[in-house]
Amino acid sequence: MDQAVEAKVGRPAKDRVLKARQAHAILALLLAGSCVASLTIGATNTSLWTALAKLLSGETLSQTEQIVLWQIRMPRTLLGVVVGAGLAVSGAIMQGLFRNPLADPGIVGVSAGAGLGAIMAIVLGASLPLWIQVLFGPYLLPLSAFLGSWIVVLILYAAATRNGQTSVATMLLAGIAIAALTGALSGILIYLSNDQQLRDLTFWQLGSLSGATWNKVLTAGPIIALAIALSTALGHGRNHGNASGNCGTTY
Repeated sequence: MDQAVEAKVGRPAKDRVLKARQAHAILALLLAGSCVASLTIGATNTSLWTALAKLLSGETLSQTEQIVLWQIRMPRTLLGVVVGAGLAVSGAIMQGLFRNPLADPGIVGVSAGAGLGAIMAIVLGASLPLWIQVLFGPYLLPLSAFLGSWIVVLILYAAATRNGQTSVATMLLAGIAIAALTGALSGILIYLSNDQQLRDLTFWQLGSLSGATWNKVLTAGPIIALAIALSTALGHGRNHGNASGNCGTTY
């Protein structure tokens, strides 16, 4: 009788594991297909299959094919995979923190903080000392966005933590307030920006991988991989929450 009960209880868990593995396999195949499509489809007639056929037959790729495949399409594809992995893990972390599948960085103001940092870099970057502009160069914008989101996280954690306990409800309310404040500051900066800065802000908000290079891939890749590894290691914490709204409470 006990064995029958254990088998009945354990069957749903096994089914969930099997479905999760099947979903991972399907998603991996879709990712591989997307990568192949991004390397094959484009404004030129250069194709991944044509290039592979030439290489297997011992032919040399033309200069155009090398530039299109290796310098343009490959960095865009790899950067898209890396950024997508980082966004997926970030979303999963937020869902685990709030115990809610609808949670996302926009709820607690993290996205708004990153947006404010980026807007400040675009609008006020030209007024920074020259040595700062030279030192960071094209990395000033992403660094400012990271610092903006990081500062918001620190403020949220300080506001929601009391006596070693972090209240998710307080964090949520503080995040909404901070998002409103950063949104107002962003609006002021956008109002003060000129036409060129408005264009830069528009294209930044739309997002694009057109500027992907191997330097950007090699810069973002290790950082995102390290963040994913650390998030996985830190994700096995114990639940100290209770019904009063501390971390671990189900909403």
